Amino acid sequence: MKKRTNIIIIAILALLLIIEAILVKTNCFTHIDNYIYSHVSKLINPINTNIFKFFSFFASDIFVIILSLFLLMLSFFTKKKGRGVGFVFILLLTVLFNQGLKLIIARDRPNINQIVTESNYSFPSGHTMIIVVISALLLFYIWQGKGKKHIKVIITILICLLALLVMLSRIYLGVHYFSDIIGGITASSLLLSIVYYYYTFKYKVPYFRKNN
Repeated sequence: MKKRTNIIIIAILALLLIIEAILVKTNCFTHIDNYIYSHVSKLINPINTNIFKFFSFFASDIFVIILSLFLLMLSFFTKKKGRGVGFVFILLLTVLFNQGLKLIIARDRPNINQIVTESNYSFPSGHTMIIVVISALLLFYIWQGKGKKHIKVIITILICLLALLVMLSRIYLGVHYFSDIIGGITASSLLLSIVYYYYTFKYKVPYFRKNN
């Protein structure tokens, strides 16, 4: 990706996130949020609840901590320390960025049937941001590395499916609006674009090179 293209993408995503935040604060998403939840709520039953709780775990705080420790240990025993540490650093940035946005926008959680309990603000979805960042980095490594193309395609489909199920689980469990999910996708994409810019063009850290 060229530097100018990267900057344009950052500007577009930043503008889009600002617009989404304004629409959230002015309750312009209410109709579509209610519409989406009315359909998702039809899926609620004990079996589905356990399934969606399972998928929701893959972007939870506990999962992020376990994944970070695993990556740090893995990077210590391999020659690719930069990627392991870089991955954890980006996850930390994601959490901090999410919490900052939540405090600024201060949107209350949905006032509906919450199957699980969350105490902080709603917009943007932290689980969505985490799973998007994890998925994007994993897909980057997979497509950058060696291997048969059809295997990469299958893995890509599975990772994208997992990400979608994590996002859907947050609506199903009653802790996020659909617009929170959209905001999470935009915010995480913006963060990844900024990180890519600084790693590649600003500081020229070889994080995104094949053999690091």
